[in-house]
Amino acid sequence: MKSYINLLLVSGLLASFGLNAHAAESSMTELYCSIRDSGINLNCQWVTKDGKKAMQPDELAVFIDQAGISAYVTVKSKAGYERAFLIDANAEQFKKLNEVKRSAALSEVSRYKNDLFVEIEKKLIKLSDELDSQAASATLVKYDSSIALDKYRRESHTISSELDGYRKNREKVCSSTPAFEQISRANSGLQKSLSGILYAFQTPGSCMDEFKVFKDKDGTVDLRQLDGVPEKFLEKCKKTK
Repeated sequence: MKSYINLLLVSGLLASFGLNAHAAESSMTELYCSIRDSGINLNCQWVTKDGKKAMQPDELAVFIDQAGISAYVTVKSKAGYERAFLIDANAEQFKKLNEVKRSAALSEVSRYKNDLFVEIEKKLIKLSDELDSQAASATLVKYDSSIALDKYRRESHTISSELDGYRKNREKVCSSTPAFEQISRANSGLQKSLSGILYAFQTPGSCMDEFKVFKDKDGTVDLRQLDGVPEKFLEKCKKTK
């Protein structure tokens, strides 16, 4: 047990130095946790824009740093209810953390963050159990924060499905409008015309063969090179009598 705690402390230090920056993205301000069978600990995952990602022991300090600004924890209770909790960044424990950061050694800061996470963990489990008891005793009319969360998810499901459909087909949607097709045809015609002009310029013996036009590695041409074409054409391509 002692070696495990030491591992957490060392890992917390590494996290504080940013070696676990991948877990400190701005999108990772929420945890999804379920109560373990023992009833005294949480099994948590980061909630990201790409889904859920397992939370590692060395990321406890990362979460505490974020919780000091703003963070949510959704807890799945023993009865199967999902409730969202906001971590109170103005609580005395976080004020003390700021004091510890200013005066204590890094190892002590890391230890305090770990202890604070454990305190949050115990509080979440206690509240979850109490709310389960209240929900079980309610009859005829039930009120619980998990009901509001479930209602929100059901109401937002249609919008989320529409957004997912748009993301999958956005290229097709954007390229199927009459205006887009008209612009595409115009650009294609312009490209062919410019290619013909450039080819004529590079033909040996033409009046413009000295006018050099250079292509980039991807084959594109910086059109600013053509700024002097009118003057060069009038100078070089006059008919001889």
